[in-house]
Amino acid sequence: MRVYKQIWSKGTIFGAGLMSSLSPSPADASFAPARDGLLSAVLRRDLADLNSQYLELGLLPSLVPDPRFGWSEAVRECLHDTDAAARARIAGSPFALFEVALPAGPHREPTPRVEDGLPSTAPDACDGRVLSFAHQVVFMAWRLVEGAPLAARVVLGLPPVVEARLRELRPSQLASIAADPGLIRPRWPRHARFWGMLAGAARRDSPAALRWAHCVGVCLLGAGDALPGEAATARPRARR
Repeated sequence: MRVYKQIWSKGTIFGAGLMSSLSPSPADASFAPARDGLLSAVLRRDLADLNSQYLELGLLPSLVPDPRFGWSEAVRECLHDTDAAARARIAGSPFALFEVALPAGPHREPTPRVEDGLPSTAPDACDGRVLSFAHQVVFMAWRLVEGAPLAARVVLGLPPVVEARLRELRPSQLASIAADPGLIRPRWPRHARFWGMLAGAARRDSPAALRWAHCVGVCLLGAGDALPGEAATARPRARR
């Protein structure tokens, strides 16, 4: 909780805008952080836009097998049970609902192939939307590590090694990085309890519950795939 309070204090995540708009009454004013937060209004807008796209794409039936949207069945069902308004509130979280993982090793430009330009291999509309989303994500990450590295760590969970590699990329290299299928992966894909908490708060449109869900999400930054209790039940005990 101490870490959460530090993040929401002056000079950290949101600033006054969003949390003030979430407060239902003047009595809740003490929960609203000060101005000049870590995430600017423009960054909050862009993050919500990317999160909304990720949720929309990830819930398409044709993209269920895609590892970039590889939620567990329980998490996917939980998200399916939300309406558009609830998903918009989920998208307004102060962190990305996905992670960015650069390909291992030094960046190599792909070798052009003749067949890539043939109409028969042109991507369909769904593939095109996923690729467009990947371009937007890698550009945002590239922009953040240069201008707001702390925000990049909070929003995207980028470790220092990835930040350093992103800084070395030229604009012309971003497109080939975005085309890598391993660039994007879901965040907390098997944290059913966390997603249930976040989705439930969003469905109820409860500012207090959303704050608690955001608190849990911030505490889970850098965590593994499942909560301790879920990990224990998911893995059978070894026989002696």
